[in-house]
Amino acid sequence: MSALHDPTCGKVVDSDSAILNRTLYSKPAELVVAGHDSYLVTNASNEILDATAGPGVTCLGHSNKEVHQAIIDQMQKISYVYSGHNTTQPAEDLAALLVEESQGAFAKVLINSGGSEATETAMKIVRQYSLAKSLVSNPPASAREHIISRFPSYHGNTLGALAISGHPLRKGIFTPYLSAVPVSFVSTCYPYRQLQDGEAEEQLCQRLLQELDNEFQKHEGNVAAFWMEPVTGTSQACTASLKGYIPGVKKLCKKYGALLVMDEILCGMGRTGYLFSWMEDGSVEDAAPDIMTCAKALGGGYGPISAVLMTAEVASVLTESGGYNGGFTYQSHTLACTASLAVQKIVKRDNLLENVRRMGELLFSILRGKLRDSLFVGDIRGRGLQIGVEFVRDKSTKETLPPSARFAGRLLEHAWEHERLSMLLGMGTLHLDGKISGDNILLLPMYIIKEEEVHQIADRFTRSVEAISAIVMQELSN
Repeated sequence: MSALHDPTCGKVVDSDSAILNRTLYSKPAELVVAGHDSYLVTNASNEILDATAGPGVTCLGHSNKEVHQAIIDQMQKISYVYSGHNTTQPAEDLAALLVEESQGAFAKVLINSGGSEATETAMKIVRQYSLAKSLVSNPPASAREHIISRFPSYHGNTLGALAISGHPLRKGIFTPYLSAVPVSFVSTCYPYRQLQDGEAEEQLCQRLLQELDNEFQKHEGNVAAFWMEPVTGTSQACTASLKGYIPGVKKLCKKYGALLVMDEILCGMGRTGYLFSWMEDGSVEDAAPDIMTCAKALGGGYGPISAVLMTAEVASVLTESGGYNGGFTYQSHTLACTASLAVQKIVKRDNLLENVRRMGELLFSILRGKLRDSLFVGDIRGRGLQIGVEFVRDKSTKETLPPSARFAGRLLEHAWEHERLSMLLGMGTLHLDGKISGDNILLLPMYIIKEEEVHQIADRFTRSVEAISAIVMQELSN
């Protein structure tokens, strides 16, 4: 039987585990039994340097005793309270902290259990907001329904989140179930491939903003929201927004009366060196969205948690129309909120965002130096400790490697097995004539990372790139 979906183009291996393994690797998953700081420990007592914090989650490292104690203390009081009936102090305190740290951008918070739930919740908020606004408009108007998203992009793995994601590999066989969402796509910032001869980044930025303006005009009066990641994740390996892009986007959303929704599930909560990624792009007035989703580093892996933050105006429309019409069983989970609150207090107290910026600059510098002459390394990009590396067959033409070479997949496996280094796989960035290609790896180290570990990551990664490059070079020459 042919594989229905294997993004690595590798062989899917069966195992004795009762768990149906994901198809990201071509060998059974190793059993991790412990962890400390930036390291995972397997049942064979091997230590793996976790250079991706899981998928950008464990920002404080593994087994932080202070967070553990906060969870234990709360557990001895109460572990779960149904948010449909009551609230808890950890949930109240976490929401208040997020609002306070937003510098006035947001007024209310909804707390869920993961990034996909956050996207689903934000979609429902957009729908309810648009419907409520239409019911009180004068003259009467139909509710806006259309969503503009970007291509490529990834906003979550539930059907609703996949519908607004520009990610063919993840949508795959589920595409027929996604047709209910009225969505269209514009280009994501991708200067490595979008810049034309003699074109400056400022000109590219204006070209992308004009594309978005044209899409607003195409659906004028019916666009409910524009959805974007300030820095992309696996869909385009950590491509940051061009300077001036986010303020330009916000102006267009205001011009056409649409909500601006930012997905900071991966890039938020300090990953780029700023608590909210958009803060690097301008002031609250110039760059803050109407709705923002965050997850991953929000709880540091100590509890499944995500949040949807919204402006006072959005919140008031929801409240005046009867309140938010939705919710999940584990919304505002008491222990998850406790863990998240402890994580965020430590990040702030220990000034870890400064460490993210400083260690990020160091890692970028070392990687660019070590890989400058590497045959297949095309681009190294990102912000803070969110780093993407794109591999190409030809650095001058930027031609992608053939999918059959499995460069990134083999690189990930080699690094894990031979260098004891954990990395994250990007899933194709170039989409031409229905075909998807592109090899990318993401590095997302812990916020607590030290200089010695930065050098270790760079050394182990470089050796892995050299090893796979030699193999692929031989294969391509035959």
